[in-house]
Amino acid sequence: MMPVLTACLLILTAAYTEIGSGLPGTVDYMVPEGFQTEALPVDSTWVVVNGDSGSFTVVPLVLSDTLDLPPLTGWNAQGDTMTFQPPLVIAVPSFPDTLMDPSFPVYPCFMDIPPGLPEDYARNMSFWLVWTQSPPFPWLPVAGGVLLLAAAAYFLIRRKRSGTVEEEAPEERIPPGKEAEREALALLESENYLHGRWPQLFTEVDRQYRVTVAGKFGVANRALTHNQISRAIVSSADGRKFNEEAAELVREITLQLYADWGSSRDRAAGFIRKLAKLRREWSR
Repeated sequence: MMPVLTACLLILTAAYTEIGSGLPGTVDYMVPEGFQTEALPVDSTWVVVNGDSGSFTVVPLVLSDTLDLPPLTGWNAQGDTMTFQPPLVIAVPSFPDTLMDPSFPVYPCFMDIPPGLPEDYARNMSFWLVWTQSPPFPWLPVAGGVLLLAAAAYFLIRRKRSGTVEEEAPEERIPPGKEAEREALALLESENYLHGRWPQLFTEVDRQYRVTVAGKFGVANRALTHNQISRAIVSSADGRKFNEEAAELVREITLQLYADWGSSRDRAAGFIRKLAKLRREWSR
């Protein structure tokens, strides 16, 4: 009895072949000598590399499965034909070019699918079927945002105006007409005039001119250019008249301070007298 069982086990062991997944292996149809067979067709689960006369080199394309090889027809030179049954080929899990041996996947796998039909799942995901109309316009958040922007704009404008008032406030005493005229004529006896230091002399002329503008029109920002001063006071009739009378003096100040124009005593004295006249008429 024992020899029979041992023979059966040997037959079963030799009856199947294990080939690693993705690795080439030999499949032998055990064709007798003198017979040849047709070619082994390829399949989605294996690919044939080469082979002839019932012995083929195949590569399994599945991770772990039994290859369903087809039977092949064979013939010999005498015209005899035979049908050869395929051997049992088992693809075992393996990673090519590595030493890793992946574990066999769990079967059957756990699937947590809720009850219901597929259309039930689609209905739950189809939000456009639930939203019968577009959501209303968010009036409350928009109104709140507009109010915040308006408050911020009001705060910035008010701050800017208050800063401008503080900036344009006169920083020094503004003398009345006669005193302002004497202050201007005193430049004829200054060291800058006597020694011909024209940039320094017209720096003082410019200062007195700006003091007059600050006293009459309230424009006291020293950072403003003469063009900016003219534009600031031109809106009134007095401002336009003042610009006309001071135009020649302003041009000379610009040439002396920014172009190093040069001058003479007679020329400088003429502009000092224009300044004195301007200060007498427009100083309060």
